[in-house]
Amino acid sequence: MTPSQQRNLIIVLVAAGSLIVVIFTVLALTRSQRDIQIAVPADNALPSGGFTFFDLDRTTVLNRELRQTLSEMLGSDAIAHATPIDLTVVNQQFLETHLAVLDDLNQRLNPPMGGRREHDTTRLTYHRAEQHQMPFRYIELVFSNITGHPLYFTINPTDDFANSIATLTSKYGPPRIVPAENMDSPVRIWEQDGDILVATTFPRRNGRLSQELRIYFVGNLEQLVASEDQALRRQNRNTRQAGERAF
Repeated sequence: MTPSQQRNLIIVLVAAGSLIVVIFTVLALTRSQRDIQIAVPADNALPSGGFTFFDLDRTTVLNRELRQTLSEMLGSDAIAHATPIDLTVVNQQFLETHLAVLDDLNQRLNPPMGGRREHDTTRLTYHRAEQHQMPFRYIELVFSNITGHPLYFTINPTDDFANSIATLTSKYGPPRIVPAENMDSPVRIWEQDGDILVATTFPRRNGRLSQELRIYFVGNLEQLVASEDQALRRQNRNTRQAGERAF
């Protein structure tokens, strides 16, 4: 190979390498946008109110801009789609006895024999909020991909739980206090415009005390269940019609 050919080859390789770097940079910058499944426009008839978390409420619609805003506040997220849904608080018996509306939804969202069922959802999980001076060890936000509205939030504060309880009580009033079996602290339950907020404290296997807040957007969960029921009926009808055409 002549010196001239060598120079031309080097130029081509450098150009190709630069192009690859540009492509991967663009992919990295747009990944968070491509991972969000854009929901339908918000239902303007959906009433506001209920519980809020960083201005997220029952009427919020998940989109790329919201995900970017949350990442700036809480750190990078882990995103998952088509996730299972488990609304259990403390245990199944507690849910059935003290939160019947959630128990009914939980049974309709999950197979009766305990199998895994995935739903049309997007889940955003945050583990680095503390590094952004936020008093939360863990945050999980689950949205419906059908409407874009939130279904439920799971939040583990890092501060003394008494501070969180005091803040919630001052904003939403005193909770319903329910003793729970095998738990040192009672379960606190707030209800606001049909939505439910539950505060629990329980020891983990490693002896560490776990403090957890759960916000359930009941109306949005009911809408998801209704949509899934309708889709199942449509699927069964199509299957039956296909069988009829076979003979």
